[in-house]
Amino acid sequence: MRRFLMLSFVGCFALAGCQGKQARLAQLNADYKTAHQQYVNDCIAPAQGGTDAYFKGTQPKVATPQEEAAHNQKCTQELQHVTTLEQQIAVISK
Repeated sequence: MRRFLMLSFVGCFALAGCQGKQARLAQLNADYKTAHQQYVNDCIAPAQGGTDAYFKGTQPKVATPQEEAAHNQKCTQELQHVTTLEQQIAVISK
């Protein structure tokens, strides 16, 4: 009787683990999509001239060294977050 209860208990955890894995993967994918889009908007698009200032005839603002350092640090942190999410998705997907 005791073995049956233990096997039932382990079986329930195994089934719950499968559902939990799919839910975790879905959550990670949603987080990744949001973080990646934010990284693209904050770091990649401005670096590739994604602003409309040029077409309006205005001069782009020149960043001070402090602003540039803060921007670079923010982009580095966002990239690390995106990379971490990619790695977690890869591990769970296996």
